[in-house]
Amino acid sequence: MKKKVAAIAAVVVIVIAVIVGYKLMDNTVFRYGDTKVKLPEATVYAEIQQYSAESQYGSYFGEEMWSMEVEDGVTLEESIKANTINQIKAVKVLAAHADDMKVSLSKDEKKEASEQAETFMKSDEGKKIMEDAKADEELIQNMYEENALATKVHQAIIDTVDTEVTDEEAQVKTVYKLVFATKKTDTNGEEVELSAEEKAKQKKKAEKAYKALKKGADISFLAKQYDVKDTTDESFGPGQSAGGEEFEAAVAKLKKGEFTPVIEDEEGYVIAKLITDYDKEKTEENKTTVLEERQNEAYQKQYDKWTKDLEADWDDKKSINTKVWDKVKFTYGAIGSSAATTEETTTEAASTEK
Repeated sequence: MKKKVAAIAAVVVIVIAVIVGYKLMDNTVFRYGDTKVKLPEATVYAEIQQYSAESQYGSYFGEEMWSMEVEDGVTLEESIKANTINQIKAVKVLAAHADDMKVSLSKDEKKEASEQAETFMKSDEGKKIMEDAKADEELIQNMYEENALATKVHQAIIDTVDTEVTDEEAQVKTVYKLVFATKKTDTNGEEVELSAEEKAKQKKKAEKAYKALKKGADISFLAKQYDVKDTTDESFGPGQSAGGEEFEAAVAKLKKGEFTPVIEDEEGYVIAKLITDYDKEKTEENKTTVLEERQNEAYQKQYDKWTKDLEADWDDKKSINTKVWDKVKFTYGAIGSSAATTEETTTEAASTEK
């Protein structure tokens, strides 16, 4: 009986050892639907972003850049790593829907992706990243090809957008504004709200200025008289004003030379005089912006549709294997200083992550 028990115990120990060993070898960083992303691939993406950030901002922030906070309780390293996860998710989703968009890579496009991968792998930075990530040539080749496919799917989505933008859709107006601010900078250099009493005084000044304007006073003279923030060249197209919908609606009622009543927005109490109701040159320039916004909206709408169920099941704290992902640490200057490799690696798909 004792021998049987000992034998069973031995089997249990072996089984447990196998299970534990499997878990230790499972280097999956996260799953997204049916897609499993392992540590080597995630590390390559992360270190490319690290390298890019250091190339652009390292001279400004120095060796402490990765530990500095970019928002409450979040370091730059943590922010970049979170962005890396989103980047990978976007590439995977776009590539997975290539058939839906009737997209594939041509022979020449595959060749180009392969050549870019070769360039990366031959560079000193690429070699270092591959060494850190324990990534082989097959992984790098697949990554470049997948990014190329994702980029092509992204382009196919925005190609569905109507490229014609009318003057009315892009019409740029220019106003001269008086801003009676409701915020100030405190002794710590931070912007804070004025007290209720101070706001009341600012509102009263704005109302007095408005009455003076109605009587024919010069708006630039009033700016000096009240010592308030002003600008003679604030231009905006539909939906682009910092003042928001109420401000734009008020300006839309004006004829050239007329001014709005006092409007409260995020800046404070504002009065605006319409200088130009149609700036032809800026309107033409704004058409590019309007088209880009239209394309981005189309892309986001399609992306959200594809990822609706995936995101419903996603939770940063539960979906990411932090024990594995925490193995990726950024050490300043560990990869290199030239930005050449990063420029080759950055893709349109990567820049449109969710």
